[in-house]
Amino acid sequence: MALNRLLATTILAAGLVATPFLATQAEAQDMTPDAPAAGPGAELAADEAMVDAFITAALAVAETREQYMAQLEATTDEEEQMAIVQEADAAILQVVEESPDITVDEYIAIGEAASQDPDLAAEIDARFAEAHGG
Repeated sequence: MALNRLLATTILAAGLVATPFLATQAEAQDMTPDAPAAGPGAELAADEAMVDAFITAALAVAETREQYMAQLEATTDEEEQMAIVQEADAAILQVVEESPDITVDEYIAIGEAASQDPDLAAEIDARFAEAHGG
């Protein structure tokens, strides 16, 4: 059971910061209210077109992750689970690499910025949910 939880965590982490809205509330609460997000991710996130590209990539990553989670949950063999996790890592990376108008580094930077900025995370979360049909 613990291995399944570990593997599920690993495959979720393999989403390359795909869904910054999964950042814990504890991280958001650690931010001081007036602390601005810093770094290249914050600059990238200020560009609406870049955020749109991030959302497009995140949707593709989420779909890919869901496919692999289903496979992971369907097996109890530890070796097979590890192989699925490795395959998922590669597939998720490829999805981001093939996403238009954003690089893997930009994708990660925006995700990291969102994990540090609750307002940005909320904006991306809302736009992701809208685009995902939620």
